[in-house]
Parts: sequence; structure tokens; C-alpha cells
Amino acid sequence: MRLSANARLAAAQTSVQDSNVPATSTLLCLRHWLPVCGVFLVLTALLGCTTAKPGALLKRQGDEIIVAGQLFHTGTRVVTWMDAGGYDAYRVERRFASFDQSSWETSKVAVAALKTPNRYGLRKDNLTPQQLERVRGGGWDLPLLRDTVDQFVLHFDAAGTSRQCFNVLHDHRCLSVHFMLDLDGTIYQTLDLKERAWHATTSNTRSIGIEIANIGAFAPGQQKMFEEWYQRDDTGWPRVVVPTRLGGAGLRTPNFVARPARKEPVQGVVQGRTLQQYDFTPEQYAALTRLTATLCNVFPKIRCDFPKGADGQLLTGKLSDAELPQYQGILGHYHIQANKVDPGPAFEWEKVVGGARKLLK
Repeated sequence: MRLSANARLAAAQTSVQDSNVPATSTLLCLRHWLPVCGVFLVLTALLGCTTAKPGALLKRQGDEIIVAGQLFHTGTRVVTWMDAGGYDAYRVERRFASFDQSSWETSKVAVAALKTPNRYGLRKDNLTPQQLERVRGGGWDLPLLRDTVDQFVLHFDAAGTSRQCFNVLHDHRCLSVHFMLDLDGTIYQTLDLKERAWHATTSNTRSIGIEIANIGAFAPGQQKMFEEWYQRDDTGWPRVVVPTRLGGAGLRTPNFVARPARKEPVQGVVQGRTLQQYDFTPEQYAALTRLTATLCNVFPKIRCDFPKGADGQLLTGKLSDAELPQYQGILGHYHIQANKVDPGPAFEWEKVVGGARKLLK
């Protein structure tokens, strides 16, 4: 007696309920096998089924971030440390030294600040001995990581481009950060988010960090860097011109012209100091908004909000020693350390955070 396709599927599903094979993956297998196989082959497929041939290439879309080894889409371009042209913070040699001078043995002598071959560590604070033993080799599971990470820290890199930022952090300062956001909106991920990057002192264990390409904020009258980095075209609108001494911008977008989102430098007060800063590019705002929404979705403890005072307005100074340990959400480097002013007075918090909230609806 021959069974109809629906009858074969029902019979196979009954078998699945009595097996140890995950139902979702099994049904995917069934839909692949049923059109061409009898029920005996369906039951064979329950023992182990794949729709891909061994050696088949699994393509990524190019917008994924990596969290505890799993991929999550952002909807914006992401280049990971495993991709061509990426920046790999797992490597111990200097990325921008000549190859014959880049090894750790040479680097630790040539650069005094390089005290350890690894520029990152383990998110070990607040873990039980059993959890620490489980993750010390890198074996984080997503639920535990979600329970550990509750802050997203925003920096301007003061280097101007992501290429130069990685050069400074990795080759010269023995530091690291999970993400870098370049002038053209390209996001570079340098480490899996399970790692403890070295970017924000007391918040390192609980946070994810991003360095946004921007030369920074300066006191009025002390913005000599503006003259080197910004030129105005015939329209009077400024554009970023990367100094030749840096050996190129390294941007992924061919012929990209980086322009700040606002025409004039923005003046504001951070940590009680009056500062001026050219704004970030529209492409950076768009990419950061999508990344922020992604992180708030993947990590439920990161509230999609920023530090505010009693008046509901952005706090422009360090959180108190009592407030910071309790804070969960998005914050600037200056909310963590009193000697920092990044991401600076030009950063439009509501544009990013408000935009991320809309994407989460």
C-alpha cells in the first residue's frame, strides 16, 4: 500500500516525537526527503539528515556579528576578524610593523607598552568557580553571556580611521575593543563578544565597546587637528582628508568622501569642560543605530537608553561610584571615567538610541 505525502509526513512526525532528534531540524530534513523518498527512507533520514553536500560553501550575508560563536544579523556591513581585510585582535604580532619585525618576541622589545601577547582577557568577574572552569577555555554559552553583559560603551577613537585605531590599540597600547566603526559606516569586529576587551577599565568585564572613527573634541582655540583633518570644498561643507603621514585611510568604500553630519563644529560641555568637535558621518550614525538595536535585542540587560539626570536630559559627566555599578544600558566612555570626554559633545544620542528603539518595535 502506498501512502500519500501527507500520510508519510504524519507517520514520520509521530516517529520524531518518540526520538531524540530535534523536531525543527528533523522536519527540515523531512521536507527535503519526502518528495522523492518512501517512508522507509524518511525514517532512515531521522537518524541523521543534512541538505548540504560535504564541502559545500556556507555563505554569510556580510552583516553578521559573532556572539559566543553564533551569528546575528545587523542589517549593516560588518567585517569580522576572520574576513579578508579585517582586524584580528586575537593575533599576538603587530599588524602594521614590517613582517620580519612583527613577532611577539620582537614586539615586546620594540614597544614598551606591550606587556602581554594577548590584548584581551576573560569576563571572569562574578562567575562561580564552576562557571569559570566552564568558560576559561572560551566555551561560553549564550545564556551565560547574556547574563554577564549589560553595557554598550561608545568611544571616539581619536585616531580618525579604523585602520589607524587598530594600529594604536593593538600595535602600540596593548588594548582592544570589540568593534570599530569607520568613516564610511563599515563596522569591524575584532573579537567575539564573549571576550573581555580592554577599553573601559572598570566596565570591561560587563561591557561591549566600540571605537567610532573621529579625531575627537578639543577646547576652543586648541583645535589644530581640525586644520589637518578637515577641508572645505566649493560648497563650504567640510570633508575629512586623512593625512598622508598615516599611509592611507583604508576605507572599504571606493572613492568615499566622508563628511560630518553637521556643517560646523559642535560646541558643548562634557565633564564640565567646554569642547568643540566635528560631528560623525551620516553613514556612521546609520550603522551604529542598527548595531545598537542588534545588541539590545541579543543582550536583554542592555537597556536601549542612555544616562539621564533628574530632568530627563543626557548626563554629561561621570556616573557616581554608586550609580555606575547599577547602570545597565548604553553609555559613553566619559560616563565611566572622569578623565575621558568621548564620544564628545557632537554625538547625537537620541538619533542613535531613538532610532534603535524604532527598529526594535
